Amino acid sequence: MIPRMRPFRGTALDRRTFLRGSGALLAVPWLDAMLPAFGPPPARTPRSVFVFSPNGMHPGEWRVAGDGRAATFEGTLAPLRPLRARLTVFSGLAIDGGRAHGDGPGDHARAAASFLTCAHPKKTDGADIEVGTSVDQVIAAQQGQATSFASLELGMERGAAAGRCDSGYSCAYVGSVSWRTPTTPVAKETDPRAVFARLFGDPVAAGDAAAARRQRERDQSVLDAVRADARSLAGRLGSSDRHKLDQYLQSVQELEQRLARLDDEGPATPVPAGLLATGQGQPEKLALMYELMALALATDRTRVLTFMLGNGGSNRSYRFLGVPEGHHELSHHGKQPEKLAGLAKIDRFQLEQFAAFLQRLAGEKTGDGDLLAQTLVVFGSGLGDGDRHNHDDLPVLLAGEGCGAAKGRGHVRVGKETPMANLYLGVMQAMGVRVASFADSDGVLDLG
Repeated sequence: MIPRMRPFRGTALDRRTFLRGSGALLAVPWLDAMLPAFGPPPARTPRSVFVFSPNGMHPGEWRVAGDGRAATFEGTLAPLRPLRARLTVFSGLAIDGGRAHGDGPGDHARAAASFLTCAHPKKTDGADIEVGTSVDQVIAAQQGQATSFASLELGMERGAAAGRCDSGYSCAYVGSVSWRTPTTPVAKETDPRAVFARLFGDPVAAGDAAAARRQRERDQSVLDAVRADARSLAGRLGSSDRHKLDQYLQSVQELEQRLARLDDEGPATPVPAGLLATGQGQPEKLALMYELMALALATDRTRVLTFMLGNGGSNRSYRFLGVPEGHHELSHHGKQPEKLAGLAKIDRFQLEQFAAFLQRLAGEKTGDGDLLAQTLVVFGSGLGDGDRHNHDDLPVLLAGEGCGAAKGRGHVRVGKETPMANLYLGVMQAMGVRVASFADSDGVLDLG
């Protein structure tokens, strides 16, 4: 059999190739044509994603049977079984910064504020907020210059930048897990359409709500704007790359169509307020957010992402799951079977959607591997059991390989009170950040 040869090229296609058109700037994902014609392929670049889940997890359903790579995922974690070889579930991690330390109640605010900072937030509802710089922003500060966006911060619920939200803690703590400096939270984007505009539209026009609305009224697709440039690029590609480009453009078109179906009540409210309160509009919005995250990583628009599934202490209802009670209310279950059952349904739904996101990354081919192989994805909560408000034995998992820095270890039990900062220190070093410590770290957690 004659081996398949790559087409001869004098020069490689630039990794930063964009399809351009009026008001649109569409980044192109990895193509074989981006490999150099001569010499070694370019070094792979790792990515990092941090997903925050509020209110802890059902204490009896976040289960792993056994230890090490032979462990099996049960209960809430069952949707992750197909990717078990590429995952590590950690038992025993703690965030001491989330504890009261004499400040009294406010565990939900502290759980969110300390999740990526591993620092104790100053108890205030005034302008003098202070906690710590978050792991994602440490990475972005050192590695973010290589991409269009040093980092992207997304969320499912809007949050206030000021005011009192939890037992004397500022709303800034409740609504932010990403902190550029100890006193500066990074605002998150909660409207999928606005995220789409940032990734695929003119950056200036994306910030103009009126212009964005006029474009939707004209029903002009981003693909319409870049179609001529796409045809020109396709003419320079081999058949395999043309097929991948077609698939990518189709996925963008489908994403646009799904966004168009959202009820339009302005760029800041992608679904009616009543549906947001009950959770009825959440499944599609969550799926859209995960797809946008996947495309942002695939097109190398950013290499650092944070995503809040809910604000600290979120009390959103999940009526579409048959759970009319609020999430926070259920998390204070008092071991009541009906509350635990509702909590288990919410947790299972979130892990199913997260598993689909990981499968999406695993299905995105990037030269000699896939996107999950280039990425480290941390999923977890700043609380263990929402009823106990404990900040130890946290539900935390790591997925992906980060360009060889990590391997799936199945289930790893770390020593009691092992700082979560040890895991983040390992992630930062895998991302190429030169740092010897982070927050209260006392070592580097082995990623594989």
